[in-house]
Amino acid sequence: MSLNRKIVPFLVLVLLQAGDLFSTRMAMTVPGVVELNPLVSAFGLWPAKLIVFGFIVLLAWRTTRMERLWAVCGVYAVIVASNVLLFFIHAKVLGS
Repeated sequence: MSLNRKIVPFLVLVLLQAGDLFSTRMAMTVPGVVELNPLVSAFGLWPAKLIVFGFIVLLAWRTTRMERLWAVCGVYAVIVASNVLLFFIHAKVLGS
């Protein structure tokens, strides 16, 4: 498998990882929101995201099927969208 075929989904995953980090931070500003990721509970937000990023790099390096990388992209897109939606739905609470 050539590196060129992996670079696009890998870059999308990197962007989604960054989006997950920032959207999680945004969502955590809403009163009552609890992070459900057990890695974040155990290590904290930044270390947990770095650990997951390491796994993503390993996945991208080792995989021979691009469908796996694109499936992970889809999962992260849903996570980021959920965090952003949660923040904007409850943003009026923050304004009060």
